[in-house]
Amino acid sequence: MLRKFTKDIGRFKTGATHDYPFAVWRKMAADAKQKLDSFSEAVEFNPGLQSPLRGPVKIRTRLGSTH
Repeated sequence: MLRKFTKDIGRFKTGATHDYPFAVWRKMAADAKQKLDSFSEAVEFNPGLQSPLRGPVKIRTRLGSTH
């Protein structure tokens, strides 16, 4: 889950963008005793993961898998 900080929280500065699992964000909000949306906002586009040079995402199935 990619989010951008809107306030300074601990070692994280305003404007910093991080991609952590939702459980990590929830723990960060609990430790700060604030709601998640009060110090960060969701970012919809991740240019690092959307590189045009890599091409489309290919999902490979494992041998013997039924899915």
